[in-house]
Amino acid sequence: MKRLITAAAGGLLALFSMYWDDSLHTDVGRDTFWSAPHALLYGSLAVTLATTAWWGVGRIRGRSLRAAMADPLLRWAAVSAGAIGVSAPADEAWHTAFGRDAVLWSPPHLLAIVATFTLAVTLLRAIAAEGGGWPLMLGGGLVLAASLAPVMEYDSDVPQYSAVWFLPAATTGITLAIVLIRRFDPHPWAVTRAALVVTAVRLAVIPVLAGLGYSTPIVPPVLLVALTVDLARGRNGSWSPWWLALIVPLAVHATYMPLLPVLPHGTIVDAHQFVPSLLVSTGGSALVILTAEGLPRPGLPVIRAAGLTVAALTLALPLPLLSAGRAAAHDPGQGTEAGKAHWRTSVQGSRIDVRVTPEPAASGRASLVARRGGQELTAPLESFENGVYRGDITVPEPGRWFVYAAFRGTGTSTTETWIPVEAGSSQIQHEARPLYVPPAPQKDGAGRTAATVALYGLSAAILVAVARSGRRIPLPQGSTP
Repeated sequence: MKRLITAAAGGLLALFSMYWDDSLHTDVGRDTFWSAPHALLYGSLAVTLATTAWWGVGRIRGRSLRAAMADPLLRWAAVSAGAIGVSAPADEAWHTAFGRDAVLWSPPHLLAIVATFTLAVTLLRAIAAEGGGWPLMLGGGLVLAASLAPVMEYDSDVPQYSAVWFLPAATTGITLAIVLIRRFDPHPWAVTRAALVVTAVRLAVIPVLAGLGYSTPIVPPVLLVALTVDLARGRNGSWSPWWLALIVPLAVHATYMPLLPVLPHGTIVDAHQFVPSLLVSTGGSALVILTAEGLPRPGLPVIRAAGLTVAALTLALPLPLLSAGRAAAHDPGQGTEAGKAHWRTSVQGSRIDVRVTPEPAASGRASLVARRGGQELTAPLESFENGVYRGDITVPEPGRWFVYAAFRGTGTSTTETWIPVEAGSSQIQHEARPLYVPPAPQKDGAGRTAATVALYGLSAAILVAVARSGRRIPLPQGSTP
């Protein structure tokens, strides 16, 4: 059991390092392979994988090869380790073939997140198989924390896409985590215990990052969601997992939406986005329950009707994607450094006034670009004496915007620089930022499409298998135990 506890603790440390790395990219930009958060991430994952393997060796000892291969826990440990092993070279191959990619939901990055979640579920199952007890709380916390990794950028107010996707992505992940925690942890407050771990870890992340001078994520109000789920289950004698498809979306929206405006660095979901967000969230939760548990039992007609109605909503899930803007913000994959740029930004509400001095001095046209969540606004930059460029831009919503100054020289040469700015505040910033030659845009084509389908397909297949893993197959009607 000690090996599994060490592995779970290493997994939580790896998730902490992911938030540290995300904060570094937000405030500074591109970092090196040997940066401190990268070293912590790879080191903690190595500890988790090594201790999991050590536990696996102990489980194999004294058993035949055939018996070991039939052990579902050992198979899942191998699958999760293999998925993590594949995600790293897949990411490198993707960048080499198609260009730099700073989108969290890109195919290779999403595969890494799914692999980490799979490993978390494997550790929870292993802890349950070894006798459970209080370590189940640690394992459940790791599963819930890993389920929130896809919304890491929304939690840090650096949305790559529209805020309308924030709560549906969070709801879908939370629903899957709750189903699996409930499946392997029999404690009546299992979900609440897991949420306590997530809350404690996030509360520890904030002072560390703030002490290092970096921006911080929010503390997600998952504890309130977990309490709602555990209380509802305890009061309902005829509990069906399909209740989660209704309870979790409502609980997430009832807790997140009022708190996001007052939590520092949380992506705000506007009131006009409530209905589409709730509908898509409900569809996502229904899809999770349908995949993990199947259709409601015939003996629960109300829940069955509601479940089928909600499941039908999942057919509408792909439709909003047709109008989703392509991500363009947050760690832009800055290219070869070409000098420095001295920024002075003044923010008064929604207006951002900029003064930029590139070194070496630029010539030719210059423009100002503000990006956030798929939105892109442009304005001119006017050249003044001593190589100073000035401009202003008004943004439509508060939050962190990434403001770029692009300088076009003779021919096709271009240099740019960027800075994060908090719109909706009243502040003045003075910073020196890198001036760089932008990298080539990502290459589209049949190869990229095929790689996208393959990696997303692999991630989906793993998630479906994880959702169905360890299920208790119900007895046929009329039979007895």
